[in-house]
This record gives sequence, C-alpha cells and structure tokens, in this order.
Amino acid sequence: MIVIGGFVVAGMGFGPAVFAYEIQDLSDAPVKNDFVLGPGKIELFMDPGDETSKDLMITNRRGETMNFRVEIEDFRGSRDPQQSIVLLGQEKGPYSLRDYVKPEVMEFSLTHGQRMVLPVKISIPEDAEPGGLYGSILFRVVSPLSELAVEQEKAKGQVNVEARLGCLFFVRISGDVKEDGSLKDLTVAKRFYEKTPIVFNLLFENNSSIHLAPYGIIEIKNLMGRKIDEINVDPWFVMPDSLRTKEVKWEKKVLFGRYIATAAINRGYDDIIDQKSVTFWIIPWKPIAVGVAALLLIAFFLRWIAKNFEVKRKSG
Repeated sequence: MIVIGGFVVAGMGFGPAVFAYEIQDLSDAPVKNDFVLGPGKIELFMDPGDETSKDLMITNRRGETMNFRVEIEDFRGSRDPQQSIVLLGQEKGPYSLRDYVKPEVMEFSLTHGQRMVLPVKISIPEDAEPGGLYGSILFRVVSPLSELAVEQEKAKGQVNVEARLGCLFFVRISGDVKEDGSLKDLTVAKRFYEKTPIVFNLLFENNSSIHLAPYGIIEIKNLMGRKIDEINVDPWFVMPDSLRTKEVKWEKKVLFGRYIATAAINRGYDDIIDQKSVTFWIIPWKPIAVGVAALLLIAFFLRWIAKNFEVKRKSG
C-alpha cells in the first residue's frame, strides 16, 4: 500500500496549518461501480471548549476517476416513526453542529482503488450548553461531464444523478440534560402466521433534549407460559423530539399454536425498563391440510377395501 500525504499551508500571518489528509493506493480494490464511506456514525462525549479530530475514509471502487465535494448539513429527528433522521440542507437544525465541524478539504479526486483518509475537526465553543449537537458530513459525487455534455444528456431526457454518502455526528455536551423517553408499543404485522420469520416492531418515543439509545430483549413464551426463545435487541438511536421504530426478526422451526412476545426495553438512562407484549398464532395450515387430506384418502381407501372384501366374501 502506497500512502501519499496531503499538506496545505495557510499564510496571511497566522502561521502554518498542516492538513494531514492521506490518499492511499489499494492495489486489490475490486470494481463495484460505487464508492464506500466509513464509519457511518460517530458518537462523541465532549466538554465545552473541547476540540478533537476524527478520520473518515472514502474509497473509490467505480473503475474510473471520481470527483467529490464535501458538504456539511445538520439533521433532526422526525415524528414519522419510519423516518430516522431528516437532513436539513442549508437550514440550521434545532441542535446545530454544522458551525463546529471542519473537514480538512472540501473537494478532492480519487482514481479507482484510491482511499482518502480525511480528518474532520470538531471544536465545541466554551459557552456551549449541555445537551446534544447533531450534524453530518456528506460526500457528493460531482459529475465530470462538461456543461455541453450535461445539456446533451438532458436533451435526451436522461437525468444526471449525483450520489451522496454521509457520516452522522452525535455530540453530547457534558452537563445536566433532560432525558425523557419510553417504549410506546410492540406490534406484529398480523395475528396469524403460517410460519416464521416474524418481524416485531418496537416504537420508541424520545421527548428529551438529547438522543437516546434504547436496548433490551424480547422474550417468547408458548400457550403454556413456557419460555421458548429470547432475542437480543441491539441499541438504536432515537433523536430528540421524535418517534422511531426498530424491526427485530425472529425465526424458528417447528412451531404451532398461540405465542406471546414480551419486550423489556431499557430506555438508555437511569436503568429504567419498559415492557410491552403482543400475542400471535402460528398455524402451518398447508402441512395440516395435506395431512388431513392424506388421512381422508387413507380412510376412504380402507373403507373401500372393507366394503369390497365383504362383498366378495358374501358372494363366495
């Protein structure tokens, strides 16, 4: 692997500032017609006045040179449970981080198989209030087409799509904050199933001024009250003033009858646990129908044999 250092010096009497981004050549990068970004989420705990830096890695697997533009956007939660976040574009969010993050560079190019290691500096002002700050660093693919080529593509009725990938930054500023969330519901799509998998939907509401990360378990019991399985529910983030669902899939073979699932979800603070339950049935009607049909055929066949055997015996 070849590492190329990128350095930029700032003048104007303020002294040199070294931008230590790196471009790495990956000799074995496959051609996937895409680019990848990591990590997708960064969570930080900081004090007012703190400053830190985190690296993002962007890899070109397109098979050709790609030009990137770096964008900074705030994001917020949503009261729509299916929408985990809302990117705000140029709008400033209620818990804005955009003014406190600074990527080393805002534009760069990568040939196929190159990876950019891009430092992002996070600087929290000394008068920052306790709570959460939320922002994203987005990487937009800039079309290499000339203006004439773009117009020609438009004339053909084709749409020039610019792909974006982003990393979400969750920053918690130390101090006393309001934490107020709870598990609102546990549901399944229907009450009767032929077989698994079954998808449980957990609905969590966050009325805090900080994001929460609830987690826990779902316990499955049969009609007799015997525990037959337990599913771990990994932490998922829920933004302030929002609702969010989490899907948990359960799959198990050879099931029949009525079952009850009980979710025990830790709110992510003060070790408070909420519980919700839902009942459902698993009735494998197709195998049952086949079995009943087979029994009926056997019964009919035995009856036919008995009837014909009796007739022959009488006639003899």
